[in-house]
Amino acid sequence: MKLCTKLAVAVVLIALITNARCQAADVMEEGDTLREGQALVQDPYSFIMQSDCNLVLYKYGNQPLWASGTDGRGTGCVFTLQYDGNAVVYTGARNDVYSANTYGRNDGSHFIIMQRDGNVVMYNSHGNAIWATGTYGRAFSQLKPLDASALQRLRHANESAGARASQP
Repeated sequence: MKLCTKLAVAVVLIALITNARCQAADVMEEGDTLREGQALVQDPYSFIMQSDCNLVLYKYGNQPLWASGTDGRGTGCVFTLQYDGNAVVYTGARNDVYSANTYGRNDGSHFIIMQRDGNVVMYNSHGNAIWATGTYGRAFSQLKPLDASALQRLRHANESAGARASQP
């Protein structure tokens, strides 16, 4: 009886830890999926797969900065970081309604990170950005065309992600 109880407790703990990682992490790795209500979080930002099928980046939980534009296009939607290098929003019927268009641009390994600066970025294993929301914590209406300082910030983010990825 004691062995069954310990085994049951271990299974419950593993499930809770795994679920917490998916709901409150700031990084998606290959094969990871955000389901309805799940998000990448880096306070005060959250990149959430909503129940209306829209993938949205919020600041303070109520200021939308970026959206996939897929609201109302399906039910049971998920955002998946595929092994082929692409990130896709699929409906419950497995129809793709948004794509990062990064198929084949990974170099064998890639990840998406919700950065502290309010930008969501996909990096390959060499630390090169291959997709981003381009928000840096600002809404579309506040964004300006990329200039030298914006490019420098992106390079700095690439370097930071490369250092993070190389740490054990």
